[in-house]
Amino acid sequence: MAGIIMIAAVLVAAVLIGYKRYWPVNTKRISIDEAAGHPVIDVRDWQEANRLPLAGAEHIPCGYIPRNAGKFGGQEVYIAAASAVERNFSVRLLKKYNIHVKGFICMNESA
Repeated sequence: MAGIIMIAAVLVAAVLIGYKRYWPVNTKRISIDEAAGHPVIDVRDWQEANRLPLAGAEHIPCGYIPRNAGKFGGQEVYIAAASAVERNFSVRLLKKYNIHVKGFICMNESA
């Protein structure tokens, strides 16, 4: 009986992780020009953001969103992400802190 409960717990955890990272979010893709004049949060890692910087964007990697979410509370923003996983994870995390993501800028053509 304990084995079945353990397997069920692992399956539930796997589904939740898969949902947060891999299930697509309903956010439209935009160009860099369309985001001009609006707040942009660059959620890429430090190395990627330094290699290809995005002028005018606030650089807050995914892991730092909880401690910096107060800067954008209640606002509508755009995000710059390098991958679909980064986009999905950051949109869900920002939504948790009452930040509405209007669209995303793909900084890597594979996302």
